Amino acid sequence: MRRARGVVTAALLCAAFALPAAGAEEGGKPPYPCAGVTAWRKAHPEQEHEAMLRRDAARTLSDPALRAELDERFTRDQEARRAWMDRLSDRHRQRAVVLSDKDNLRWLRELVAGKGFPTAAQVGEEGVNRAWLLMQHMDTDPQFQAALLPVLEQRFKDGELSGDDLARFTDRVLKAQGKPQRYGTQFPPEEMGREYFGLPDEASLREVEANRRALGLMPLADYTCMMRVARIGHP
Repeated sequence: MRRARGVVTAALLCAAFALPAAGAEEGGKPPYPCAGVTAWRKAHPEQEHEAMLRRDAARTLSDPALRAELDERFTRDQEARRAWMDRLSDRHRQRAVVLSDKDNLRWLRELVAGKGFPTAAQVGEEGVNRAWLLMQHMDTDPQFQAALLPVLEQRFKDGELSGDDLARFTDRVLKAQGKPQRYGTQFPPEEMGREYFGLPDEASLREVEANRRALGLMPLADYTCMMRVARIGHP
């Protein structure tokens, strides 16, 4: 029970936290505590959610019904997880998350078997992101997740999935297989605060940083600062 709770909690915090917009320290608001993150976001506006929405607004979706279904399932997923996070001791709320994941897994299997994993032409980049988030929570079927990794790599190459989403999914698959992470995204907050950010040594850190640069991601120090703020409220 304790392990299952940790898996779902980590999935929620990894995928659903909200960060202030770049420059949120202006206008009287307190400065965001990770200066590197703010600088990175200002230097890469194309990676912001607002930029994704603008790109989607220029599309004519070929499968709006699928997009609507993804939106509904995404909303239910997040509502169930937030409710449980508010009261982790509530077994009814925990069961709601488990049942939501079970239903989404069944649905995703049928979707992939029939239509394949969604494309931006079908559901927009935001729809692809919603499908990615649902897949992030399918830890009860790591083989299914692993089988879809090449598909998500292709979505990234096609500009339909962010490098950050691909990195998290890749590391999730590798961790389930007992292999070293490639991008350093799957650590609890206490490990992120340690030397080498939860990685075993300096050589591992250099390798992960090189992998992150190749994917166009912010440095690991900035990423871990961002995640610690999201998970525990401070760097």
